Amino acid sequence: MSLQLIFTVLALALTAGAALLLVVVVVRRERQLANLSLAVLLMALAVGVWWTSIRTPLPVN
Repeated sequence: MSLQLIFTVLALALTAGAALLLVVVVVRRERQLANLSLAVLLMALAVGVWWTSIRTPLPVN
């Protein structure tokens, strides 16, 4: 399993978790700033991991 595949799967998992948290925060009547900021932080982390995964050069065999 390549490192790029691991980063891509991690980015997808982070994005799914952040999107789910964001939906829960928006749907609930009381929007807590801590939960909203956590969702935004998770989205930023997911973008960072995704960017790293696409910028990592493939190993030459």
